[in-house]
Amino acid sequence: MFRIAFLVAGFSQRTNSRIGLKSPRSRKKPVLFQAGMNLLSDVLLLRRLTPEEREFLLALLKWKGISFFEWVTSSGFPSVSKDTLLWKMDAQPEDIAQTKDWSREACLLGRFDQEEKNAFLRAGTNRIYDLTSFPLDEFPMFRPNKPIHPETILLTQNENLYYRYRSLFRAAGSNAYWCRDIFGLPNLLKETKPGLLILDAESFEARELIEKLRPILGVPYYPLSFCLIDFGRENVYQDLARGLKDLAKAFFDPKDLLLFIRDRFALRSADEESGYQAIAWGGSPRNIREYEFPNIPKIPEDNGQSVLRIRRMFLWLGDGAVRGDSST
Repeated sequence: MFRIAFLVAGFSQRTNSRIGLKSPRSRKKPVLFQAGMNLLSDVLLLRRLTPEEREFLLALLKWKGISFFEWVTSSGFPSVSKDTLLWKMDAQPEDIAQTKDWSREACLLGRFDQEEKNAFLRAGTNRIYDLTSFPLDEFPMFRPNKPIHPETILLTQNENLYYRYRSLFRAAGSNAYWCRDIFGLPNLLKETKPGLLILDAESFEARELIEKLRPILGVPYYPLSFCLIDFGRENVYQDLARGLKDLAKAFFDPKDLLLFIRDRFALRSADEESGYQAIAWGGSPRNIREYEFPNIPKIPEDNGQSVLRIRRMFLWLGDGAVRGDSST
């Protein structure tokens, strides 16, 4: 059911213009609140917001019909409904662990120097919205109603790796499922019929991966697959030659695949050079070559604003953003 959102009050047009923001009062009518709304992040960790910006953000939450509650450190983690967005001033890296303990997904919002940003990344944050690059009034609140891209399964035992990829796909309006063991993968593929399978070759023995996955390579529900692999480790080429090469379309360093997927979602111009390397395997080290992928499809002009918002969301990726995406 629906309930009408609170109207924004007490925040003047003059204040908004002073900090370069659009007033939510200038819109014709408020957005309705839907119970169980699909928030992109349900915890906002704020850092170095001005009082005017904080006031504007809270007014914007009201205008969008989002129920919210302040998290005060001295009072402990709030026991409120999952439909209630939490916000916290003066965020610290240790706040990230608490949000994960309570099964919430946090976004860091504010201004940071590189050392501070790295501290939050080490603590496990997946989303950073830097106000030195993007305006506060365009901060995305909700996930898209419908998936924009096929869903993904990531086979890995690395929890941090999974959450990084899941953050990327959720930002694009899709999702990534976590499969921790090889035995459960065939049934999960059959049930979900994903568009993409990502195999983490560093989480499992190569022989185990080959023995369990080779029998299902020809089934209709086996999707396009990419493999994450450390090309610098010992015996990597022997593993590929033994049969690992048959399990995936291409092989990537984990960070490089993040950049590749971002590019396939048309998050940068087609004529720009990409900062990743992908290889196809032809049977011996001499036949390794750069893998050639189709050009990025053109996006209809009427989808320009949504694509722009998705592009900005992808800049939340820690290492992916640091490695040189200058698009806006």
